[in-house]
Amino acid sequence: MRSPRLIILLALAVLLSGLAIACGGGGDDDDGPTPSSSTAPSATTDPVGIDDLARGVVQIFALDEDDNPIWTGSGTLISEKGFILTNGHVVDDRFDEYDHLGVAVTESEDTAPDLNFEAEIQSVDYAIDLAVIKITKQLDGGAVLEDFPFVQIGDSNGVHLGDDIQVLGYPGIGGDTITFTRGAVSGFTSERAVGDRAWIKTDAAISGGNSGGLAVNGRGELIGVPTIVGSGGDTHTVDCRVLEDTNGDGFLDESDTCISVGGFINGIRPVNLADLLIQTALTGEEYVSPYGEETGPTPTGGFDTSLIKVRNFQFAPDVTEGDLPTEITPALPSNPPTICAFWDYEGMQDGESWDAIWYVNGEQDDLGSIINDTWSGGESGNWWACILGNEEGLADGVYEIVVQVEGEYQGGSALYVGDDHPVVSLTIENQADIEACAVAVSPITAQNWGGDKLGSDVTLPPGESHTIEVGAGEYDILVLDCDAETIEQANDIVIDSDSTYTILG
Repeated sequence: MRSPRLIILLALAVLLSGLAIACGGGGDDDDGPTPSSSTAPSATTDPVGIDDLARGVVQIFALDEDDNPIWTGSGTLISEKGFILTNGHVVDDRFDEYDHLGVAVTESEDTAPDLNFEAEIQSVDYAIDLAVIKITKQLDGGAVLEDFPFVQIGDSNGVHLGDDIQVLGYPGIGGDTITFTRGAVSGFTSERAVGDRAWIKTDAAISGGNSGGLAVNGRGELIGVPTIVGSGGDTHTVDCRVLEDTNGDGFLDESDTCISVGGFINGIRPVNLADLLIQTALTGEEYVSPYGEETGPTPTGGFDTSLIKVRNFQFAPDVTEGDLPTEITPALPSNPPTICAFWDYEGMQDGESWDAIWYVNGEQDDLGSIINDTWSGGESGNWWACILGNEEGLADGVYEIVVQVEGEYQGGSALYVGDDHPVVSLTIENQADIEACAVAVSPITAQNWGGDKLGSDVTLPPGESHTIEVGAGEYDILVLDCDAETIEQANDIVIDSDSTYTILG
């Protein structure tokens, strides 16, 4: 049974939303590489040795005016002229929390790098958390006289499930020298405004300080940037986060179990997303993000989430090129390749942290979830997030999406998947002596009630009925009056064919 908190959340959502429905490189002669797979070596090129790759990795320091480190991250040299690809949050200068950037170049695998150089931001995109900086001078003000070793840029669209991933960086927890980890491609995550390969998921270890570092394929080509929660100043890098009310007290706080997420559950931003960033950095042109407006600094005291409304959840098997559902459905047959959730939103602010967490049969799905992403979708509109299957498709079960903003639950919904869960009609008939203004019909393994299945313009006075469609299965049902007070709650209701549920009060 769901906790009282969830009933309260639904009630508040109903009041706030007016009972709205909620179900639903190779270098050139000048500065560096041309960003694309065309710079990558051919498939017959011998793999690059780890020691050679290591020399293309740098440690980045946010320094105060006395050259004291405030925080550190990693980066990858992509040009002999000192251009470096890294994460946006590693070099984030929007908050005036550091004076200048320092760069330490890797000389050998068994010694700490020397902090000798200073760098400047050339282009940055906080919507996808990527940036290009350039070494401009020595830390003592002297000119840069050397050519730097660099890593060839590969094609992240050529990465597939099971492919080897190698990660190099300076994670902080691994001592002062460079650290190497290895893993495989575990999956991909799609994201509105970015596409199907917004993230490459991997089981390779990625820890704090690895942010902005090097992720290469088996041929030693740069295919992504390891990314983890964290930025400068008072936002410290973390490896776990409170995502669920694990103690059942109705609140998400420090008393709940911290769930390991590796910053973004071992997430790598594909290098192809950085093509325009790299090109504009090399040419000196102004960068304009194709992924959303540049996010501003966090307001003093943090973001105000009190006006956020996330509602009208709907599901579809895929997304059109115009970001619309291909087919709205309350259930899906077995082995769909993709499940996409759509929702309306208001009151959002660019720069907020947000999550789209997928659960399968009540268990969080790390590969499908979007964790601690930076919002860039504006104040209001419609958004979507998809969970992708493997070659066999997604398994049968209950799929639930939960949307959080700044760690706070904002809404969600669930549906059945499987040939045993065909779409059926459910007629809700009110035989109570009070008007019903909201009805939640939620699969029994879902963690939240979801939203009002009646719709924003429908109420049920005594004696009236309303028909909706659901996937055949077992449900819990919650009925609220127009003051968002509970009329009745029924658990473990089997709906395996066209049925009627009678509200008795």
